[in-house]
Order: sequence, then structure tokens, then C-alpha cells
Amino acid sequence: CALPISLVATWATAGLAMSRQARLARLRGAARRLVRAEAGGADRGPEHPLPSHSPALDVLEESLSELDVRVRRQVKDLAKQSRNLMSLIDSLDSPVLATGGDNAVLLCNRAAQDLLGLPADKLIGRDVRLLFTRREVLEMHERARAGEVRRGQVRLTTPGGSRTFQVSATPLPAAWGEGVFGAILVMRDVTELAQAVTVKTDFVANASHELRTPVAALKAAVETLLDGADDEPAMRRRMLEVCGKHILRLEEMVRDLMDLSRLESPDMPVNIGEVDLRDLVEAMHLSFEPACKQRSLRLEFSVEPGLDTVRGDPKLLGLILRNLIDNATKYAYEKTAIVIRITRVDGEGGPMLRLEVTDRGVGIPLAQQERVFERFYQVDPARTGVTSKRGTGLGLAIVKHATKALGGRVGLTSVWGEGTTVWAETPIAPEPSGDQDAQGVAADDDRPLLP
Repeated sequence: CALPISLVATWATAGLAMSRQARLARLRGAARRLVRAEAGGADRGPEHPLPSHSPALDVLEESLSELDVRVRRQVKDLAKQSRNLMSLIDSLDSPVLATGGDNAVLLCNRAAQDLLGLPADKLIGRDVRLLFTRREVLEMHERARAGEVRRGQVRLTTPGGSRTFQVSATPLPAAWGEGVFGAILVMRDVTELAQAVTVKTDFVANASHELRTPVAALKAAVETLLDGADDEPAMRRRMLEVCGKHILRLEEMVRDLMDLSRLESPDMPVNIGEVDLRDLVEAMHLSFEPACKQRSLRLEFSVEPGLDTVRGDPKLLGLILRNLIDNATKYAYEKTAIVIRITRVDGEGGPMLRLEVTDRGVGIPLAQQERVFERFYQVDPARTGVTSKRGTGLGLAIVKHATKALGGRVGLTSVWGEGTTVWAETPIAPEPSGDQDAQGVAADDDRPLLP
């Protein structure tokens, strides 16, 4: 807040200097009349001016001229400082408002004008209580006028939608003497930070909730075994099966959490290379054969003719396809086919690889389709009961982040009672030129690439 305080002080000082310059001019005139009167010039009239060689007048004229030069220089310097400070405060992203003792706005920057949707000439002189309706902002302003510093987080409705601001209200000292002249409000947009904190809090709460179920089941099974289930082979076997089931769930959750953590890291490497789609399809067949056999599911792959290899990140593409298929095997009806299509499509920046997985299941309600890519979000009313194997709620979140890391996009279509198709499109990296490393991409490609 020191910057706007300095600006107000500079303006006030400049005004004082100009006032002094005006008074100096009047003083020079009065001095001329005084010297003229002492020399008898009052009776001379305009046709008998005071002699220019009057020593008293010369000394006074010289002193006043020197003072005039100094005052003019001071006014010029202060005006320059005022312009520089105003340019600087206008360049700030945070809205800044300074008010006087009558609550009227003294100055504002462009960010404040954008926030309030009013030009400077409509803001200057307006009562701050007419600009904000949130009680928290007005209370902080009042406390600042009383000489206290107040800070707080407030959510405001702006022309661009609802945003969260960190508001700082500080007293504006009087330019001369002691006391408080007004207040300064500085408002920093922290919407993204507030959302990140909320996401982190929700993530910890959801992860704790998801971990609690298998841990509780394991604890109960172990306690049952310790209480004498060894004497009952059937009970012992049942408890061991429960332990094995929930251990697998914990392993799956830990794996998904580690995958998601790596994908959200800004330093995660993206290694571009040749991806053999036939090998990828074969790996998916082998990986999901047990799950498909258990529920009588069929994996039907359809790869576009001639699309044998593409350039991309093999690990991330495999991670995307594995999670798409895994999601489908959990929620498809038994004895149905899961269709996986791999095609090349045209994108705005060039060719894209499209991975599309379609299952036959209940589907997803339209109101919830945008949320299925959130971490731990599960559409229980639509998908529960199809299979007893419950997912971690992280699969599609992993797909979204892996696709984003490659510069692509994800989406889905779902028809209630018929099934769901989830797809991911990622850019196909161009072939490297002769002066590039085999792991690189074209120099004009702005997709993320780390060694």
C-alpha cells in the first residue's frame, strides 16, 4: 500500500508547490508596490515609473526570481513523479482505491475500474459505500479510516463472474501533521489459489474416506481370525478372501494416487518416441484377460488401417488406454463387448490420435457427465450394482491429466440405459528433422517436452 500512499502525498505536495508559486507571484507584485511607495512612487503614476536602478528593488527582485525558479523546478519534478507513480499504479493487476475523509474516492487504477465496471470519471468522488455491498469490505474500510490495518478474503460478483479477493485495507495518513486522512483498499484476485486449496482439502477428505473402508474391513477380518476362526476352515477361508480383496483395492488405490501425483507435477517429463499400436493392443489384451473372463466380457479392438505406429509418449498413451478400458470393464453389463477404437483425426494444430472406448452399461445421467473426470467422483445411482468390483474414482481423472500433459483433450457421450463412450485425443508428434534428437519434436511445436 506504500505506492498509492506515496502517490496521494505527491499529488498533495504538488498542489502545495503550485499554491506557493501563485502566492510568490502575488508577493512579487506586492513588493514592487511597497518599494514604489517607499520611493514616492505612489504619487508618480504610470508615467513616472520607479527607477530600475533602485538597490532595494534589485535585491528583492533577485531573491524572488531565485525562489521562483526553485519553486517551478519543484513543481515540475513533483508533476513528473506524479505521472510516473500513476503509470505504475495503473499497471498493477490488483485493483487499488484511495478514499478521503468523506469516504469519497480520490484515485483508482485501471484494475479497479475493470472490477467495478465504471470509468475513472465515474469513480472519482463517488462514496465507496455505493461501490461495494459486501459488509466485510465496508467494515475493513471503516477500520482503516480509524487507523487500523485490516485484511480478509472476500468473494465478490464482478463483470467477469464471481471471484475471490484478498482485501487489504490500510489507513492513509494525513499529508501534514498527525492523524488519518482516509483509507486505501488493495484487492488481490486469489480465485485460483482459493480453488486449489479447496481441491486439496477435498482430495485429502476423499482419500481418507476411500482408505477407511478397506482398512476397516481388514481390521475386522484380522480380529475375526484372532478370535478363533482358525478352528473353522470355512470362516478362515472367507476372512482370508476378504483380506485379499481389500489388499488388492489398497494396491490399486495407491497405484492410482501415485500416477495422479506424477501427472499433476509440473516437472513430469514427456518423452516423445515411436509407439507401436499393435504392441499396445496386445498388452491391453493380456492385462485385462482375467477381468474380462470373470465377467464374460469381450474386448474388440478396431485400429484404423495403416495406423501401425505413431509418435507420442508410450507410457502416457498406455496409461490413458489402460484406465479407459479398466473403467469400462468395471461398469459394462456382463456378457457384452467393450469396443476400443484407435483412429487418426484432424485437429486445429495437426493430426490427433483418438482413443475411444465404448461399453454397454446403464450410462451416466446428463447432469453428472461433466463431473466424472473429477478425482474420487463416482456416479453411484447410475453405475452401482453392475459389478461388485468398485473403482477408486481416480481412473478418469488420471486420463484427463495424462491427456492434458500431452496437449490433448478428453470427453464422453452417454445414453441412459444403453452405455457410455469415453474418448481422449492427443497430438501426434511430427517426425524429427535431421538436426533434432530422436526424442524431440519439431522446434515450432509448443507442446510440453522435457528430457
